[in-house]
Amino acid sequence: MRFPFPRSAKLLLHVGRACLVVPILFAAAGNEATTGEDTTTPTGLETKLAFKRDVLPVLKKHCFDCHGQQEQEGGVRLDVLSQNMLEDRNAAEVWHEVLNVVSAGKMPPEDASTMTATETNKLTQWLSTSINEAIAASKQTDGRVILRKMNRQEYQNTMRDLLGVDMDYVGDLPPDAVSPDGFINDGQSLRMSAYQLECHLDTARRAMDRVLKSGEAPEVFKHEFAESRNDKWISTAIKSNRLGRQQEFLAKMKKYPDEGEFIVTVKLTAELIPDGGFPLLEVSVGYCPDTQILIREFEPVEVSSQDEQVFQFRGQLQDFPMPVRGQGKYPGLVVRIRNVYDDGSALPKEQKDEQKKKFYPDEPHLPKLLIQSVQFEGPVFEQWPPMTHQKIVFESPLQNVSDTAYVRKILSNFMTRAFRRPVHDEELQRFADHYELIRSDFPSQIEALREVLALVLIQPEFLYLVEPANDRKRPVTGWEMASRLSYFLWSTMPDQHLLNLAANGDLLKDTVLVSEVERMLSDQRASRFIEQFTDQWLQLDRLESIAVDTKRFPNVDEPLKRDLRKQTHALVGKVLNENLSALQLIDADFVMLNERLARHYKIPGVMGASMRPVETLPEYHRGGLLTQGSILLANSTGSDSHPIRRAVWVRDRLLNDPPSPPPPDVPTLENGDPKFRERSIREQLEIHRKKTACNNCHQSLDPWGLALENYDAAGLYRDPPKTEPGGEKTYPATANRLPNGIELVDAEGLKRHLLTERVEDFSRSLVIHLLTYSLGRPIQLTDRDAVVALTSSSKADNYRFRTLITQLVLSPPFRTK
Repeated sequence: MRFPFPRSAKLLLHVGRACLVVPILFAAAGNEATTGEDTTTPTGLETKLAFKRDVLPVLKKHCFDCHGQQEQEGGVRLDVLSQNMLEDRNAAEVWHEVLNVVSAGKMPPEDASTMTATETNKLTQWLSTSINEAIAASKQTDGRVILRKMNRQEYQNTMRDLLGVDMDYVGDLPPDAVSPDGFINDGQSLRMSAYQLECHLDTARRAMDRVLKSGEAPEVFKHEFAESRNDKWISTAIKSNRLGRQQEFLAKMKKYPDEGEFIVTVKLTAELIPDGGFPLLEVSVGYCPDTQILIREFEPVEVSSQDEQVFQFRGQLQDFPMPVRGQGKYPGLVVRIRNVYDDGSALPKEQKDEQKKKFYPDEPHLPKLLIQSVQFEGPVFEQWPPMTHQKIVFESPLQNVSDTAYVRKILSNFMTRAFRRPVHDEELQRFADHYELIRSDFPSQIEALREVLALVLIQPEFLYLVEPANDRKRPVTGWEMASRLSYFLWSTMPDQHLLNLAANGDLLKDTVLVSEVERMLSDQRASRFIEQFTDQWLQLDRLESIAVDTKRFPNVDEPLKRDLRKQTHALVGKVLNENLSALQLIDADFVMLNERLARHYKIPGVMGASMRPVETLPEYHRGGLLTQGSILLANSTGSDSHPIRRAVWVRDRLLNDPPSPPPPDVPTLENGDPKFRERSIREQLEIHRKKTACNNCHQSLDPWGLALENYDAAGLYRDPPKTEPGGEKTYPATANRLPNGIELVDAEGLKRHLLTERVEDFSRSLVIHLLTYSLGRPIQLTDRDAVVALTSSSKADNYRFRTLITQLVLSPPFRTK
């Protein structure tokens, strides 16, 4: 029996006691940026005098016109910015950026008065001295609380690994907020509302219902089908055991379970085509005509052998569209088998035989699946209660001695795993008391335990990665390091091996950390790091929001977009797994492809659904991130290329040098010209740059995007511009120059520029984004030395990616709080 929240006044009272710490820590999450700041140390008199005497005149002469009372370009105002960097952290961050741009010669801009060497020296010397003093003080006293809530993916993985049941744990949770740095694991962006807390409690209760079983073992249903049924069905596909593109194997069951784990077993052979692709086996289960999702598919599996093979697919019935008992239309649970391989050729038209029965002509150029049998079994379990139940409610001599002692032992084991550290006596006592209070409200021990353990799963110690505050910086403990490593590299809770190393004190040793990073990166769970970091760093989530012009790109569908994303994951994964130079991300002599992508890029000779490295040739115009369809499509309009979006992406994601946002009164591109849209992109931008308000930004921005203009919205290469007899160009010209005179003609020129002139900037950007992701917070002034050290060591090691991650784990920011 389940109860709404709250189910009674007595329960509400004790829930309040059990969760008393929740609102306190939620409030702390909103204030974490200021906790532990030293607000008592004054700025030295000498520094103040130096500012007034040497620095202020330089700022007035060169900076305040654009960053003063009248104008604040880029949202930066310097005339009222505090000079007390010891007390004002935000001011210190801004002054640090001023130091960077002045030292790099980016400021003042070319159209402004030039600083003399003496002026530059006075400004940079004061900035360096003040910033170093602030860093030194912060290193000792910066003891902020790091209170980061798990994001959706981390919560999904953690609940599955903790409970041992694979189900949808995040369906009712809102999307994760994206930080200004582009990450969804930033503690300052991940908030918890009362509504979210209630959703977490509801999810925890549903999960415990699935895990903790009571009563007798349920009836097990087994069905086996040797032939596809010809019952009336919603699709127009032909029912058959021999599956091409337009046939399907259909099995219907009138007797079936309503919940629990099930297995679908498919026995088959295949007809393969020489030098052709492989058939793709897709299994679907369900049937609920009253919902939008009628049936749910498993991920397709490639069948690469002609021999008889057996494939198994496991799922939880509660996660599939289930029939309504007694419904009139096609009642029963359905298993559908399809071959979803498609080479892109035209479909043959439907025909009818002499009995007027429809069929589709055979397609001898395509591979087929020959289904021998399909078996359904569910619910499946090796023992009752299942192992997932017995892992929590285990056999113990205490069962026959003391219910209280037995429940305390259950709680202690579960809370230690959930909190990812040893549980404190007062924490254990609070939940043991809660169990005693509500036990009489539930008909059995198991049902009372479900409620108590669900409450454990909404505690901050579970939902948050909590590292207690201190007055001074300190090394993280072994338990904290175990969680930092696991959520960085696996996006989930630590495994037992990590926890054992934390318990015996070995995890903090350098040699052990190096060994653990290697072990974890070699584990299949490291694919979560590859996908999560790559998606967030490179902003691949934009692919989901791009509305592709289907008239221009009829073949760019959702499966292709998924493969484009997988291609980027595969490139980053290969560089990581083989410890290649991270510069291969800029340009590589191989391209990760499968058959669908190769067909999209018009690269011959690639067959099969699996991603693999293929040697790239000059005529393919591929190699590295800049020529991947995921990047090019995500930074397009969906109809055509968008050089400004692409330019901003290159500057921001690859160089960590995002341009300032445009001012609110920036004029539009069109400017009332009725033929404006007929002009090339280059010509449009040249007209736009004639406006004084736009030129300063665009002269340093446009070339980065125009260099990629030979790739359309879908990432397909288009030949350089041709001039027609009428004088009009069929494609926009791409040649353009940076303010320093360097010409970026095309993607190859852009890659050469990044790998020669900006290689250290790219390396530093990668270090900053990796640190930001690993720490779950923005990089701050106190991290400057670590960024410099990691960038330097990466350069000395030829920028090898896997080694960089190991060095990051050994760095001070990762090992201290």
